[in-house]
Amino acid sequence: MEAHASHHIQANAAGGTRSQVDGARIAKIGAIAGLTAGMMMAMWQMVVGAIAQEPTAVPGIDSSFWTAITSIPSVLFGTQWFHGSFEFWAVALGLMGHMMNSMALGIMGVAISIRLLGPRPNIASAMAVGMMFGLVLEVVVVNLIVNQIQDVNTLYTSTPEWSWWVAHGIFGATLGMVAATLLRRRST
Repeated sequence: MEAHASHHIQANAAGGTRSQVDGARIAKIGAIAGLTAGMMMAMWQMVVGAIAQEPTAVPGIDSSFWTAITSIPSVLFGTQWFHGSFEFWAVALGLMGHMMNSMALGIMGVAISIRLLGPRPNIASAMAVGMMFGLVLEVVVVNLIVNQIQDVNTLYTSTPEWSWWVAHGIFGATLGMVAATLLRRRST
């Protein structure tokens, strides 16, 4: 039993000890926190699109409640998947893609947060690290990858461009808040 206990404790840089978080728990918490953060981000972008009603990169389509979601499948499948109104398959595929990405990136974000802040981070620190993670995602995923592979930037123009920065900050802050809350519980 003593060998088992010592296996789950590691020394930190300050000379104290802290418990490790196993990979399965990181994956579970990261997926839950990522899904929650993805929903918050999607709701933000959908509301912004509905309010803004600005022209997008596709002539004749102004931002709407649906443009941010339908822009997701349009990244891979082309502008015919981009809609300003509800189109079932574009919305369904967009939501599925967004939520799967949110869970995968949530797991990555939680792993990074635990590495930086320890296994039981306080909520404010986790939200701050999460926001930084979200803004890095904005730069890397949207600006350096998605915007470069699209001939017509349906994603980035589906809502006002500034809203993507806020959306990724919301994603990260929510990710950090939910993850810290779950990590601080005894069992999840």
